[in-house]
Amino acid sequence: MISRDEFWRLFRFGIVGGGATLVDLATAKFCLFMWPAMSEHVVTSIGFFVAFWVSFFGHRYVTFQSHGKVTNFLAVALFSLAVRNVLLSGLLWIGLSGMLPIVIATLAVTILTYVLSRIWVFA
Repeated sequence: MISRDEFWRLFRFGIVGGGATLVDLATAKFCLFMWPAMSEHVVTSIGFFVAFWVSFFGHRYVTFQSHGKVTNFLAVALFSLAVRNVLLSGLLWIGLSGMLPIVIATLAVTILTYVLSRIWVFA
């Protein structure tokens, strides 16, 4: 059973992370709209970098209410991006393309990001 504080922290993480994910995916969608031939790997990386600051400041001031280290958060975010790109490569390899594999890979790293942020960045 999780504590009341942890429940609300998870709830806030969902709100902030959801907002950052929407920024990420909207950026990816915009890139694919503007440049349809752009690689999904480039698209997901651009979305990541745009959403990084939304995520960091949202988690700093809303989710964890702790100042955390931007360098640690960047390390977690880059690790998550690497995992996301590995997942994306697998999804592309099995024949998916466009936004669907980007969405799947993006959502798949959510738990990893929370755990690492909770125990290492904003502890």
